[in-house]
Amino acid sequence: MSEKIEFATYVVERLKQSGVKQVFGVPGDFNLELLDYIEKDPEIQWVGNANELNAAYAADGYARVKGTLAVIITTFGVGELSALCGIAGALAERVPVLHIVGAPSTSLQAKESLLHHTLNLPNSFTTFSTMSAPLSCSQALLNTIAPKTDTTWTEAFDKTLQDVLEQCRPGYVEIPTDAIHAKVSSAGLKDKLPHPHSAPPPESTATSLPVAGTGGKAPNALSQATSTEVPSAPASDEVTAHVVEDIAARFQQAKKPVVLVDACAGRFGMAGEVRKLVEGSGIRVFETPMGKSLMDEHHPLFGGCYAGANSLPAVKEEVESADFVLYVGALKSDFKLSSSGSFSVNIDPKITIELHSFTTNIGYASYPTTDIRHVLPALVPAFKKVASSRAAEPSEGESVKEKLETGVVEGIVPKPESDEIKHAWLWPRMGKWFADTDVIITETGTSSFGLTNVLLPSHSTYIAQILWGAIGWSVGACLGAAMAAVEQDKNRRTVLFVGDGSLQLTIQEIGTMLRRDVHPYLFVLNNDGYEIERQIHGWTAAYNDIQLYDHQLILPMLAGKKCKTPYQSYAVHTPEELNALLEDKEFNVPDRLRLIELYMPRGDAPEGLVRQAKLTAEANARV
Repeated sequence: MSEKIEFATYVVERLKQSGVKQVFGVPGDFNLELLDYIEKDPEIQWVGNANELNAAYAADGYARVKGTLAVIITTFGVGELSALCGIAGALAERVPVLHIVGAPSTSLQAKESLLHHTLNLPNSFTTFSTMSAPLSCSQALLNTIAPKTDTTWTEAFDKTLQDVLEQCRPGYVEIPTDAIHAKVSSAGLKDKLPHPHSAPPPESTATSLPVAGTGGKAPNALSQATSTEVPSAPASDEVTAHVVEDIAARFQQAKKPVVLVDACAGRFGMAGEVRKLVEGSGIRVFETPMGKSLMDEHHPLFGGCYAGANSLPAVKEEVESADFVLYVGALKSDFKLSSSGSFSVNIDPKITIELHSFTTNIGYASYPTTDIRHVLPALVPAFKKVASSRAAEPSEGESVKEKLETGVVEGIVPKPESDEIKHAWLWPRMGKWFADTDVIITETGTSSFGLTNVLLPSHSTYIAQILWGAIGWSVGACLGAAMAAVEQDKNRRTVLFVGDGSLQLTIQEIGTMLRRDVHPYLFVLNNDGYEIERQIHGWTAAYNDIQLYDHQLILPMLAGKKCKTPYQSYAVHTPEELNALLEDKEFNVPDRLRLIELYMPRGDAPEGLVRQAKLTAEANARV
């Protein structure tokens, strides 16, 4: 007979088994007793955020850097609704975030009692979970599940947790106050959770399926993930083998093949498999903006960042003249692959193979019972085998110097045009400053567009919310990313770039950074307002203006008088001043939280942003 434990203990143990060491959120009366269990466990830490939106953003950043589950806990109604913009972003960009909501007791809900945090309307207790349903891959509403056995609630919780781990999407669990201390069976804790699909596959399961006709033996397949896009038929080794054979045959005939890497290659832990495939077969590899840093950008076979009409000319020419495009982890959006805002690129669909999280497209054919985590590892030996006999010899690639000369990346720091810090100089200069393992976070707008084509260090991690594009996301995400980075290596640096306008939405989370003793570099671009919006529309409009803060007072104000975390602020006005700061040895040691205010002229923007803004404005103006 299994041991009986309290349900909250079961939840905490499952979170720890999932690799969670930090829990984000805001306390509220319906989740307080649940938080007691987290606080008393030495292996997991309650972070505590300034608000629920910031907590959701922090969980997003934590999951992206760590490559596994992140958790946010809020209270019923007022708390959970505040988090939804962040949860929606995690859904859009395929980030595994588990949202746990503390709710009123089952008896109070059954009586439809008029409680605080309800809407004073019929069915108020189900309204909020219903709002979250479209943003969740799975829900466990314990208030609606009668505990018929001592495993009923644990099985419901495990089902949602498993779905989040396998689908890399948010999930939602509602825990009534009377469920927190309820006695349940501990037997489920012995059941192994699925390997998170956001992490690289274990070596034992990363081996490939055989290509038809090779005589190889298929290994044990990974467990098939379920999804809101679940195919009607189960995964088939035979179908996967056929797909691999078809793709390999197309590759063998190609004279100008390329690999294009997008977001879901990283979200589903397959970047390493892409690297094996590229190196084993000598194919040129390109990233999209959402796939940036998944490949070693200093590798001879790296060809640059492809963003449709917004690509560098040399990159656009090579990708769009290819006769075979293996598009890995495709997640298309207007800010990545747009052409006049129409989401079209000049790549023939007939020569494109798309490896998705739960399907494979070959030309116009779709194979919904295959997925990237089965197909891609199988392609590695298949491509390596045919590489020597296909129509064209493997590419030898280019050195970094050659890439810079041919214009497939940006890395040459130009001479400053004036004493002002401008984007054309800033981003190549920052590219020279980054350290090899830096976590680099950019806000939607000038920052994300500025670094698109800049060469990043080989082992850096770059994150940006390009698809959802919620301004202010980066500050909350920076907290979570910094905490994840410190878990991996206490000396790993986290670097944030955020505009003065976006900073105002989530500035409070810098206080949490100080409280939790993390030491990111916060580069604040002071360009007097919402520059990306001005570039799109309203060049002189007052609605793109903001209240100007004195950024040099932010850290002292948020730190207060008792903060023990060291911090320092800098005001930088010229390229000469920034050069001196970046070259200072003490500045390069991440021993304190730093805020670096960069004064930049209003109206200046990266070339890529100017082009994209024009395309967006044209698309918005169409009838």
